[in-house]
Amino acid sequence: MRSKFKWIFTLLLAFTMQFSFAQEKTVTGVVSDKTGPLPGANVVVKGSNRSAQADFDGKYSIKAKTGEVLVISFTGYNNSSVTVGAASTYNVTLNDGIKLDEVVVEGYRSTTKATTVVAQTTVNAKTIENRPNASFIQTLQGQVAGLNIMTGTGQPGAKSTVLIRGVGTVNGNTDPLYVIDGVPTNGDNFRSLNPNDIESATVLKDASATAVYGNRAANGVIVIKTRRGGKEEGKTKYRYSLNTGFSELQSARYAVSNSHEMLKLEQNYGVGRGATLSDAEIDAYPINTNWTKYFFRTAVSKEHSFSVESQGKQLSSYTSVNYLDQEGVLKGTKLNRFTVRNNIDGKSKDEKFRYSTNLSIGFSKNNEAGNLGTGAVNRNYVLGAYTGAPYISPDEYTGSQQVLDLYGSDGTLLYTPLFLIDKMKTFTNNTDETRILGSIEASYEIFKDANFTSRTSSELLENRFTQSEHPISFNALLFVNPAAEFGGFEDVNYRRDFAFTQLWQFDYSKTFSEKHNLNFLLASEFNFNQLNTNNSRQRGLNPLTFVPGTGSGYLADITAHDFYGSTSSVSMFKKSLISYFTTVDYDYDKKFGLVGSLRYDGSSRFIGKRQWGTFWSLGGRWNLSNMSFMKDNNLFQVLKLRASYGATGNERVVDGSIYAGISPPLFADTYSTASNMYNGIGGYAVNLGYQDLHWETTKQADAGLDFELLKNRLRGTFDWYHRKTIDIFDSAPISPITGQTVLARNTQADVTNTGVEASLAYDVVRNDNFKFTVRANVAYNENEVNGITLNGGENISGNYATSNGHQVGEFYVTHYAGVNPLNGELLFEEADGTLTETPSAAATKYTRKSEIPVYQGGFGFDLDYKGFFATTNFTFAQKVWRFDFDMSGLYDPTNLGQFNVTSDLLNAWTPTNTTSDVPSLNALNLGTADTSDRFLRDASYVRLRFLQVGYRVPKKFLEKTFMTNLSFYAQGENLHTWTKWQGFDAESNRASDQYQYPTPKIISFGMDLRF
Repeated sequence: MRSKFKWIFTLLLAFTMQFSFAQEKTVTGVVSDKTGPLPGANVVVKGSNRSAQADFDGKYSIKAKTGEVLVISFTGYNNSSVTVGAASTYNVTLNDGIKLDEVVVEGYRSTTKATTVVAQTTVNAKTIENRPNASFIQTLQGQVAGLNIMTGTGQPGAKSTVLIRGVGTVNGNTDPLYVIDGVPTNGDNFRSLNPNDIESATVLKDASATAVYGNRAANGVIVIKTRRGGKEEGKTKYRYSLNTGFSELQSARYAVSNSHEMLKLEQNYGVGRGATLSDAEIDAYPINTNWTKYFFRTAVSKEHSFSVESQGKQLSSYTSVNYLDQEGVLKGTKLNRFTVRNNIDGKSKDEKFRYSTNLSIGFSKNNEAGNLGTGAVNRNYVLGAYTGAPYISPDEYTGSQQVLDLYGSDGTLLYTPLFLIDKMKTFTNNTDETRILGSIEASYEIFKDANFTSRTSSELLENRFTQSEHPISFNALLFVNPAAEFGGFEDVNYRRDFAFTQLWQFDYSKTFSEKHNLNFLLASEFNFNQLNTNNSRQRGLNPLTFVPGTGSGYLADITAHDFYGSTSSVSMFKKSLISYFTTVDYDYDKKFGLVGSLRYDGSSRFIGKRQWGTFWSLGGRWNLSNMSFMKDNNLFQVLKLRASYGATGNERVVDGSIYAGISPPLFADTYSTASNMYNGIGGYAVNLGYQDLHWETTKQADAGLDFELLKNRLRGTFDWYHRKTIDIFDSAPISPITGQTVLARNTQADVTNTGVEASLAYDVVRNDNFKFTVRANVAYNENEVNGITLNGGENISGNYATSNGHQVGEFYVTHYAGVNPLNGELLFEEADGTLTETPSAAATKYTRKSEIPVYQGGFGFDLDYKGFFATTNFTFAQKVWRFDFDMSGLYDPTNLGQFNVTSDLLNAWTPTNTTSDVPSLNALNLGTADTSDRFLRDASYVRLRFLQVGYRVPKKFLEKTFMTNLSFYAQGENLHTWTKWQGFDAESNRASDQYQYPTPKIISFGMDLRF
């Protein structure tokens, strides 16, 4: 009996222990590398949907059973596995942090940081997301050495000018090629793309990276990768972010006259209202309007983003919706955007067949300001804001007819601000845009190490542009046809841009003898683009029934005149590109590598033998840190030398959209009727084409060094490049017997860009509670043109020249030397150094100055301390010059009586004030300054481009809630600029600025919630 009891007791004890071991328990620990904790590391129970994420201190907590396996992972580190036993705490140290397995996107293929041979920089989602910029391109400014981004307008959603390694052409397009999820796309603007959907943007700079894109890659390539499904099996993640911002005009440093100063100047000059007032009346004048504050405002923006990520065994997906409502600081301008994206990835059970789909739909409504940069006093709001007479009050406006009467009685442009108030109330200018981008990709493992991939994609971009001028408006009443009862007009322009791409790709990867690695790619691609436009204008509108954009209120034409008859135009453009290309990548034991690419492009832009071109590259690397003689060196964790050389093309030899230069084709002779008569018969004018027309070719050499040292605390890259573009499309002399003296053709001219780039990052502090990293990048570029044969090698246009031995678009002007103390006239420097009031043609000289900066880059820091975080980004551009024609207008005394001027004119030269640096108000040679450097200004700047501070709520406070992460932040864009430029914005993509819409300062606040 006693023995039986012992047996039963033992059985019960074993059963209890087994039951105990099978129960879940809480397992905790810390995930770290050799330098400290790894916040955000993923901990997954293998084969289940249970997962956790390490907090800021690297700590994790997860439910697991004895015998189950925990898989710990972190981007750039090798995974680690732990089998749960009797213990409840498991601290895990991942590898030494050398992030050489990070994936690097190189166009049609991907590689790793260790094996890449190309000059590229990747900007990740953390830098791009939740920024108050309608276009993600603006967030890349100052982040990439050699990438120069200039935004010359504050219009929400406007296109920026993007240059990679300088200007490589004279008349051609300089835009890089943009590729979204493998699909080449229209880079005119990205206002209908949600920046929060972007996972990374990789800038490809050297020939080894870009030659595989052939005759579209001379200006570099920017590869955009959107977000995919989650990486934790069985886990669905939700994310909601909110951002609210306030924008305001940046400050100018002009000494602009107030009412009393302007009236006094008019009194001195003998014109305008001031000439009719006494000193006492001027002093007592009650009106002093700041028209800049009237036409500009504090603008408000709101953005909401929501996304869902899921991951299953065979299927994962990412879905997002985004809404943006962004006002412009110029009244009447605005952008509304709504986007939806769905990305799906799937695979078969045996993982041989894989597929993915991408679908993005974006819709935007953009209210734009027209006529910017022009002297249209009745059209350009910015002109009224900058130059409106301060002694005019906006309260004087009561209606369109009243403004017309004021203009009629005054007979000058004094009431320009009122003209523009009326336009703001009676004029519409709207663009509706729909962008649909979809692709489907499927790949199959034919046999071990070999895959075949097919990708089909299309993009549809539709724009509907409407602008209307109400029939009862100042402009309509002023310009109404004498024979018509009603004026006004409405334009409705429709644009449909369709792109189709089909890719067939074969990949083969093989490792031989454990050290020899070979990757081979063979592919064919077809690209097709078609643009259809339908434009119409209705002249004459019924003021009782007209509603903008609806077609109502259109007046029928009458027999008395044809004014009410509508006009229309239709156009269609097509272009195709067929390509065959291959890349071969060989690696020896991750110590040496060679990569070669070859592409054969056929373009419909050209004819005959010139339709086809060959582009190629060869690149190599030497991973010094993997060599045996470096193994005992603890200083360098990464040390790699790179070099490449190759040829790419630019088929867009005429600047503009991708269709510029297609109709009429540049290779064809075109005919038109002419006014000349012979024997009573009309003649024809012939414009000769160039049948040998072909792409411009860029040959580029690059040498680079990548390194990480001091336990990866210091990371950096250095690059030197020499980039030469030949066969420049330009005007060249031909025999006059043809009826022309010049012909637009590929010429002997060339453009060379030589430069140096450097990027550095250093972890000043990196421990459990505190991480502080500083970073910087800088690029130097020298630009030179040679080989021009026309006009003795000088291509001069006004104040600009592109000539042999000089830069593209160099300023070409006389030198302003000051004021003649004897008579107040302007003085200029002659070619021999003497001073004169009437400079000769020989006095005009090259300045070695242009609007393209010689030095540009950025710097900043990232800080993370116990949940508090901060990041900054300073950008700079040095040795960059522009004409400040806003300042020129303020110094023009002939504007008195109509427009505002600078108060500096109060100190103008007079017979009793002979030492002034301001010319006499009555100087006879004031106009000569237009071709001088008097208003050519240094536009170099250093700008606090971005500052963000925030707080990440600790995990322990969220444990009993539905939330997994919650953070709050405040941030600012364009907060302060250090510059000699006195205008509203030192940054511009123009050689001269006058009455333009400057970029604003933005303060925003946001929340990021994940659950």
